Order: sequence, then structure tokens, then C-alpha cells
Amino acid sequence: MRLLLTAVLLLSASGALAQAWPQPEGGVYLKLSHGRSDADQQFNSDGNARPYAEGVKDHAFADRSGYLYAEYGLTPRLTLVGLLPFKTLTTRDLDFEYAAQAVGSAQIGARYGLADLFRLSGTRHTAAVAGLLTIPLGYERNRTPAVGTGQVDAQASLHYGLSLYPLPLYAQVGGGYRMRSDVYVFSSTVDCVPNRSIGCTADTRPDYGNEWFYTAEVGASDGRWMLLQALVQGVSSTQIIEPERITADGGLPTRQRFLKVGGGITVYPLAAVGVSIQAFRTPVGANTIRSTDVFVGIEYIHR
Repeated sequence: MRLLLTAVLLLSASGALAQAWPQPEGGVYLKLSHGRSDADQQFNSDGNARPYAEGVKDHAFADRSGYLYAEYGLTPRLTLVGLLPFKTLTTRDLDFEYAAQAVGSAQIGARYGLADLFRLSGTRHTAAVAGLLTIPLGYERNRTPAVGTGQVDAQASLHYGLSLYPLPLYAQVGGGYRMRSDVYVFSSTVDCVPNRSIGCTADTRPDYGNEWFYTAEVGASDGRWMLLQALVQGVSSTQIIEPERITADGGLPTRQRFLKVGGGITVYPLAAVGVSIQAFRTPVGANTIRSTDVFVGIEYIHR
């Protein structure tokens, strides 16, 4: 039983993917992480890989960003969540290198445990529903490379978790719907001349398509010091994916599809402190970059 409880507590502390278990009342989870994403290729609308920028072979796309993630258990069922990104992006073509640095779009929302509602308390099963708002924090949406879409998003998701006790293992899956709005008031623009000004594009306020998204996770704990994870993340536009060329000096695609697979390890040198590394690869996609993503973080847990 101690192994089971430890695995569940570690799961709830594993970050943004741990959506099936709410934090205990008064529980706090903080994580500061640094992400590195690199891509030399992109997927076209048919899912075929091609160069991100013709003639550029190394670091055509580079993302070096920081993230502050937080959870707070307001009640035994209700957990408040928030994410603040600090974006640093660089893209290259044969002519120029483009760079952008800004605070990106924050995410704020909540997760509500459904175990009592579905009579899952005291069993190996759990469930939760979550809702998030994505809000730009004033960045210039027509800068290139873009640190965000510039408009407000809203999403809702449902998550299910399973403990495999007496084995120190767990699994969870989740899925949801992301609605893209036409509200752009929380971002700004910079004046530029299309096709002449370097580092910006015309402010066309693109019609970003709504998306389905899903996650899956399997984890194993040694009961005290370490947590291992296998992770899957995916996004699929609800609309037909038409050709959209991603360029170093252009904006973000409005319709996309991708699958990311990876794994992670978190070690706990102290009961309240963890150090983690997670890595992902994008094996398939459409209208998206073919990236390798690595995140290194330190987390604090208080209960």
C-alpha cells in the first residue's frame, strides 16, 4: 500500500501530464524547466518530410525556452494549475537568421477529480476533468519567429488513471478539445512592410483551426527515489489539413497534426525536491516541424 500511495503522489507531482490525480488540499507543486527543441525538417500536408529551410542543415529551427509550472490543491477535488513560458526562438534560412524573445502565452485553469462522483475512491481507478485558458501576455504576434498565435484559446479534457498495484506502476490516458477564438486583444503588433521588413509579417489574424489533443503515460516508481515514464502526446486539427509551407520568416501553421513519443526520468534526492529530464521525438506529422525536444527541470513538492 505504501508503494501504491507513493506512486500516486509521484504521479501527481510529475507535471503538466499528470491530469488524472488532483493535488491534496493545500498541496503545492512547482516546476521550473528549460526546454530545447531543434528541427532541420518539417512535415508537409501529406505527412512527408522535407527540409525546414532549403540548404540549411543544422539548427534551422531552435527553441531555447523556460517554463514555470504550478499546481495548488484548493480542495481535495479541485486543483488550480498555471503555466508561464519564457520563449527564445531562432530560425534560419540561407539569407538571414531570425530571433525572437518574449514572455509567451500563459495557461491558467483547473482540474477537478471525479473519483467520488464515479465511486472510484479506494480503488485502483481515478478520473478527472480539466479546463484551461491560453492567454497571450502582450507579445507582438507578427514578429518572426512567432512566440505564440496571439489569440486566446480554451480547452477542456477528460483523464483516466489506473494504478497497477501491487506492481509499482501506473497508467493514464486523456483527451480533449481545443477551441481557437478570434480574440487578439491580449497581443500586439509591430508595423512592417510585407516581403521587405526583416523579422515581421503582415498582421492577418489567421483563422487557426480547432484541435483534438490526447496524451498517454505509463510510469514506474521504485517507491521513493525515482520515477520512470513513457510518454505520448498528439494533436490533430478538426479541419482538413491543406498545404501550408513553414518558413523561417513566416508565421505558424493554422492546421496541423503531430505525434510526439518520448520518455522521462525524475530522481528525488530530497523528499520535496525532484530533478527531471524528458525527451520527445516527432515521428509523424502534417504542417509541423519534425523536432527533437528535451526538457530539464527541477520541481518542489509540498503537502
